[in-house]
Amino acid sequence: MVLVSVILLTKYYYLIFFKMSVELKFEDKKFSVNIVWLRDSCRCPKCYNSSCSSRITTIDQFITNIKIQISSCKQENNSVLVEWSDGHSSTYDIKWIYDIWTSNNQSKIIPHHCFGKELGSLPPRLPIDCVNQKKGQQELMKSLLKYGVGIVTNVEPTVEATENVIRCLAIPQSTLFGTAMWTVGNKEGHVDTAYLNVPLVVHTDSTYFCESPKVQIFHMLERDSNGTGGESTYVDGFKVAEILKQENPTHFKNLTEIEIESEYIEPGAHYKCTGPVIKVNKTTGEIYQIRFSINDRSPKPPTRIQEFYESYAHFVEILKREDLYWKQLLVPGTVLFVNNWRLFHGRTKFTGRRFFCGCYVSESDFSSRARVLGLIS
Repeated sequence: MVLVSVILLTKYYYLIFFKMSVELKFEDKKFSVNIVWLRDSCRCPKCYNSSCSSRITTIDQFITNIKIQISSCKQENNSVLVEWSDGHSSTYDIKWIYDIWTSNNQSKIIPHHCFGKELGSLPPRLPIDCVNQKKGQQELMKSLLKYGVGIVTNVEPTVEATENVIRCLAIPQSTLFGTAMWTVGNKEGHVDTAYLNVPLVVHTDSTYFCESPKVQIFHMLERDSNGTGGESTYVDGFKVAEILKQENPTHFKNLTEIEIESEYIEPGAHYKCTGPVIKVNKTTGEIYQIRFSINDRSPKPPTRIQEFYESYAHFVEILKREDLYWKQLLVPGTVLFVNNWRLFHGRTKFTGRRFFCGCYVSESDFSSRARVLGLIS
């Protein structure tokens, strides 16, 4: 009985994996494609509903498809023509196959890890009239992808005008701080240090959310002319991580592996999220997110606790270096877009009234817009 099972199991895998791949050529590049994926990705009207961009696949059909082999395969001009062992025919665009098969879902724009002053000098300052057009929206998105900062000028200092600018890029993300836009300086509705006049250590926002916002937007609407302080501070977290890796690869590795819990508590709300300080793409090894808020850590001890504290202390020590800081006063008329997965922001202590608005944009909406604009795959 055992022998029969082995034979049947072997036969089953033989059917699926007798031929695992087919070799194709795009321009002067040869590459191999898995045939199960190729059949699963057929875009003919029987397999794909192009009107709603959805596969037409039942569970039984899927099981059948992974057992099917290629009867013939040939390339003609820019097309790949496949005849399958069950009689089905598929036609593919060779560039479409190549782009998907070789894609690693990365941005076409290589991030420039910035020292502090570069954050203020390298990103272009785009007037509002420019951002109302597609080309200007591409430039704003490119700046966010490359430097982690986008700057739009000549904006009327109102919540409504600010929201209109933001919606050129993406839909504002609703959180407990606002259904879309939020304001700071005219209310004390949340138990959060951002609503006080105390200094704020540089940090990324919402480390306690399972999907922390990808982009944060700031626009100073009113500023007390007799007020003092309130200088905004920014640090490129990717640069901090890069320096950490150079100075101590073990500390860097620890912060990509050891997870810590962050939390936010106020009446009627208790948010928690656990993850590493530095998130790395497992395929490419590139950093894609920094989760850093020294004040929002919960009391739950991390695993490998001594390794964590030593590595985190090194990370924090790097954050004290002045050449990493960009400091400026937010002014009415200039809207600042900040990549919250990359840039730390903070503030010095202040007196007088500061009234500004802003919102968050989710990673999902940000990436959707970047794809529509042709900037990421």
